[in-house]
Amino acid sequence: MISRKMMGCGFIGRSAVRAALVALLVLAAFGGAGTECATPASDPGSIVSGSQSVKVGTKAFQVNYVRVDLGDPRVRLRVVLGQDRVGGTEDLLSMAARAGAQAAINGTFFNAYVDGPYKDPVGTLIRDGEFVHRGATGTVFAVTDGNEVRMEPARFKIVGATNGLWTWPGNWYAYWINRTPTSQNYAGIFTPARGRRTGATDGVSVVVRDGVVAAIGRGEQEIPEDGCVINFQGSEEGLAARFAVGAAVEYKVVMSDGSDRTGFWGRVSQGLGAGPRLVSGGKVSYSAESAKAEGFTEAKILSMSSARSGLALTKGGDLLAVTCAAATMAQFAQVMQALGAVEAMNLDGGASSGLVYEGKYLTKPGRALSNALVVLVDER
Repeated sequence: MISRKMMGCGFIGRSAVRAALVALLVLAAFGGAGTECATPASDPGSIVSGSQSVKVGTKAFQVNYVRVDLGDPRVRLRVVLGQDRVGGTEDLLSMAARAGAQAAINGTFFNAYVDGPYKDPVGTLIRDGEFVHRGATGTVFAVTDGNEVRMEPARFKIVGATNGLWTWPGNWYAYWINRTPTSQNYAGIFTPARGRRTGATDGVSVVVRDGVVAAIGRGEQEIPEDGCVINFQGSEEGLAARFAVGAAVEYKVVMSDGSDRTGFWGRVSQGLGAGPRLVSGGKVSYSAESAKAEGFTEAKILSMSSARSGLALTKGGDLLAVTCAAATMAQFAQVMQALGAVEAMNLDGGASSGLVYEGKYLTKPGRALSNALVVLVDER
């Protein structure tokens, strides 16, 4: 027999009926007891939170979640950066409050144990249509301004031009956006999303203001508010010869095959790359082999048990932001399927696993975070 409690949820009228029906459906899918609450300040059908014990095999997993109705035109998703810059870290609750969000979940992996001011993210990050970090592994969660959502193993590359020439001798390329150089050979772009400084202490740095080369120097340079700094190191320094003070400079992020981002990827406003993929077409798609194909090699992804965070899409078009007590990735995939996921992917976990709803923690991370996905509800 399934028991059910709704304590202090403030449901009223038809919204109460809808929320109760949602709750019963959740219970039916979860196969356990739990709670689900909606804030009185918003339509309970738009965003609700809950907790649940989900049984997979003989083991039960404690789950916290936020369910978001992506069909509500008031709902928006947004990527938020720690300290509002790539490489910064901040408390998840603080990020949610600063963004004015009703809910937030931790985002992609980041270099949490690196000393210094830059704890760079690992996955792709797209904020307000701008690539603020380029990743090269995993699955990308992406959403348009109209709340069209996809989870895909999308890969991108950066190509550039000088004086309008996208082919030799005017073309150039970069591997990274807003990423601290960690190898001898490097080609990267630093935009205002990085903050004031690049963190690149070596190589040739091309300073671009308002689409024109303003200066060429070495190492650390201040990032213009209306431009970027392009840094070349090691074997890539030869590319700097294609730039001259006064030259026009532009770049774009294209698909990995060199084609322009059109269709859905041309409309994406927010994106967050993490992974691995857990559920596809309603079926568990995770395996150690599939994770390796996405570029994951560490035991904490492939075999170990840890606190987990993830995103899921349901058949009805809702988004689930989920945190789960210690589970292997295979177990977490089954948990997500049990929650009704048609599509699901993993996010950063362990001490990063965190979930906020209405200014309070449902799951508190053990550290400051690099980035988050937040849920905003516009007043209309």
